[in-house]
Amino acid sequence: MKDILALFQLARREKKLLILSFVCSAFVGFFTYVFVNLVQPIMDKLFQLSPGQAGPQKARFMDTVFRALGINETQLVKLLPLLVLVAIFGKGLFTFLSSYFMKGVGHRVVKRLRDDLFTHLVYQSNSFFDRMLTGDLMSRLTNDVDKIHQAISGSMADFIEELFILLALLVGVFVIDVRLAVVSFVITPLAVIPLALFSRQLKKKSLVGQRKMSEIYGLLHEAITGNMIIKAFTSEEFEIKKFLRATASYFRTNMKLAWIGSLSSPFMEFIGGVVGAFILYVGTRRITQGVISPGDFGAFVMAIFMMYTPINRLNRANNVIQQAVACHQRVQELLAVAPQIQDAPTANPLPSIQGRVTFDRVSFCYNETRPTIVDISFEVGRNETAAFVGLSGAGKTTIINLISRFYEPTSGTIMIDGIDVREVTLGSLRSQLGLVTQETILFNDTVRNNIAYGLGDVPFERIIAAARAAQAHEFITALPQGYDSPIGERGGLLSSGQRQRLAIARALLKNPPILILDEATSALDTESERFIQIALANVMKGRTTLVIAHRISTIRNADRIFVVDCGRIAESGTHEELYGLNGIYRKLYDLQFPEGEEAIP
Repeated sequence: MKDILALFQLARREKKLLILSFVCSAFVGFFTYVFVNLVQPIMDKLFQLSPGQAGPQKARFMDTVFRALGINETQLVKLLPLLVLVAIFGKGLFTFLSSYFMKGVGHRVVKRLRDDLFTHLVYQSNSFFDRMLTGDLMSRLTNDVDKIHQAISGSMADFIEELFILLALLVGVFVIDVRLAVVSFVITPLAVIPLALFSRQLKKKSLVGQRKMSEIYGLLHEAITGNMIIKAFTSEEFEIKKFLRATASYFRTNMKLAWIGSLSSPFMEFIGGVVGAFILYVGTRRITQGVISPGDFGAFVMAIFMMYTPINRLNRANNVIQQAVACHQRVQELLAVAPQIQDAPTANPLPSIQGRVTFDRVSFCYNETRPTIVDISFEVGRNETAAFVGLSGAGKTTIINLISRFYEPTSGTIMIDGIDVREVTLGSLRSQLGLVTQETILFNDTVRNNIAYGLGDVPFERIIAAARAAQAHEFITALPQGYDSPIGERGGLLSSGQRQRLAIARALLKNPPILILDEATSALDTESERFIQIALANVMKGRTTLVIAHRISTIRNADRIFVVDCGRIAESGTHEELYGLNGIYRKLYDLQFPEGEEAIP
């Protein structure tokens, strides 16, 4: 019950629609009660008591209604069909309104939930995405939320409506004959224990099913994004077998859910049959004893048998709700994860910066067993170009990520213009950093919108200027729709070099005081790279630039080169100074340019 109440809590903000749905459901129960009680006068007219046989002396609901409406016995025969139609029409009208209002609640709740989930995900730190599977996140945002939507819009509406109907019918049978009602429900509690067991198993299996669906989403995501590698290694059959195993496991879980769900309804019907047979036996004795009339018994029997429709619907609704409860738990697990990196309570906006970057004894590790960078200290002055070189895995990209506060150092201080980056707001810090990553990230939008990403309304002339600076204008104008051409998911309609140049144009348009280039020219051919180097040389003027490069030829003119080795700054200096040291930098250089392929200036 606590878990079901948690779903009701989701609808708390939609109080008006929720109250309207409750009121309409109450009217559905009322008209159901009226319809059942109309059976009594109809049957009493059909089974007229013999002369001298007295009927039961008791107040009846419909007798009170007829007196209030001024309907005598002669008029009653003519008006009964009309009253039946009114009862059916009233029940149908309020059923429609109750369902409509509750569906409105469901749509609003789920929209808000999905919006909250997406917003929560967008603000999560990089470490969160490092450990979470993409397929699992997609499953929670789509499949799990859809299950909650089905429960609130459909099953919960049924749950509320059938609850009112059941309550009205219960009131009806106890008003007709308390003793007969009590006897009828003696056996009913036997259904409670198995129903509770069904609910527990449904919730448990539903949770397992959602996890298995997350695995399917994960495999699907990997198969789509890694399609080229699958083909290159002719691993189609291997991937298909993996997917088939996952869907087979999900199928088995669903079949267990189907078994539990299918068993519950026949069980409730069996209980109903046992109760019905018992009622017939006791009811006929009550009629012969003159306690109730045939009409009373007819209304009683109809009410009892009508109860099993709402009970069955409540049971089916409970099955769906239990699955939704499991999904709600998974969604709440996600919402409960706070971003690891947040603004400090005392954080202030970072003022316009000059661009001096300082690392003071900074260390960082992605996990507790292996540090990535250890006790690093360096300073890059205003308008200087600093390059970081080293073997893969040395810690170069980690240094860049720490400046942007994608991760937090485990110790030490990072400062910009002498201000600790942890003491300023994330938005104000990142707004003054321009970033071009090694992995080009573009969005399924037009060229224009990708270059102007995150900047709102930007004059078209500035977009063109940034594209020219990144040597992208010529290929953009050759596209079918020029700057308004869509580039596909992750820029799939462009070559890798074109995608990289768009990313560079995007960073240039931002015009940040600090520019970060993480292998910004890695995807370019030699000719394009030369053009980009010329463009970047002009762009770097008047700003601090941090460059990560594997190709030493691209950073020879940097003001300072830092050689990163095993998470430490092993060497630093200009190209000529480092080459003369005959250390790690010299070895890296000689590996790239053996036998003097490139002259040393």
